[in-house]
Amino acid sequence: MRYQIMETADAILLSRIREDDHSAFDQMFERYWERLYRAALSRLDDEAQAQDVVQELFIKLWQRRHSLSIQTTLEQYLLSAVRFSVISHFRSQKVTHIRLEDALQRVELLENSIHDHAGYLELEQTLEQAVKHMPEMLQKVYQLRSENHSVKAIASELGLAEQTVKNYISEVLRRLRIVVSEKHPEQSAAYIALILLCFTIN
Repeated sequence: MRYQIMETADAILLSRIREDDHSAFDQMFERYWERLYRAALSRLDDEAQAQDVVQELFIKLWQRRHSLSIQTTLEQYLLSAVRFSVISHFRSQKVTHIRLEDALQRVELLENSIHDHAGYLELEQTLEQAVKHMPEMLQKVYQLRSENHSVKAIASELGLAEQTVKNYISEVLRRLRIVVSEKHPEQSAAYIALILLCFTIN
């Protein structure tokens, strides 16, 4: 019931925002800023950069308010937007950290296939549906890895050996590759590169 009430409140907020209501936008900002900031911080590990990413996200949302088309909940939309913004940030900043070098090369494949957040959101919806059909342990590993937990932290959280966690991650990726190849055959190479990137930058 509380979840439905929140969805209804968000839908009203979005409607008001599309009508240029600044106070509604401020309410959305206050409601989601902290969570989006923490999501960005967990991936960037830099407070200033995380603030910049979230601030830029809200600026773009306001600029695009008249054309916003949100098929999921507002919260899901915003969180996926943060993840996409972080990926864009890494690429635009030309990050050279050794853990990101290969991943950043792979993300170049995305430029002709995923032009904006809408494409990324479409991918996320495919992944969410695929993960729902996986065994419970694989779902937990996927969720924790997506939240930027290290292999060691996941092993500790779930009471597993680190090698077991690595095996589970490999199995999750194998299954996702299959689903993405079936659902998005024309964009599968780029989408798979993005999946790998999301798991590599943790």
